[in-house]
Amino acid sequence: MEFRSSKALRGRSLHSVAEDMLRTKTYGAGRICKVDGCGTRLSAYNPSAVCALHGGGWKDEFRRTTRKATQREEITRLCAYEPCGREFVTSNPAKKYCSDACRMKAFQARVMMSRREQTDSSLQSARRAS
Repeated sequence: MEFRSSKALRGRSLHSVAEDMLRTKTYGAGRICKVDGCGTRLSAYNPSAVCALHGGGWKDEFRRTTRKATQREEITRLCAYEPCGREFVTSNPAKKYCSDACRMKAFQARVMMSRREQTDSSLQSARRAS
């Protein structure tokens, strides 16, 4: 009893078999959407007999994106950057700052604070050592 794989490889190189397996499938060039009055030319890589507009896949995607936007309710918050303290309205529950400017100022303040703490601790350790 022979295995199918041995028959498939007989007389052919491994590269030609791999090329056959990896070749992209095409469905013919010059096909036109089957819906009456639609003259859209289909891609050679489109397995469907109709274009994307008549296929209806875009409707599901459109519904998903609009549903997500309407589910979130608006929240009124105070800006987390203390010198600002403005109230702002957002539908994103993770948003902490009223603007990108306040977000960046808060980040810069945190970086400067950590640098000061590092220099203070290194000065104290230097004083202990001497």
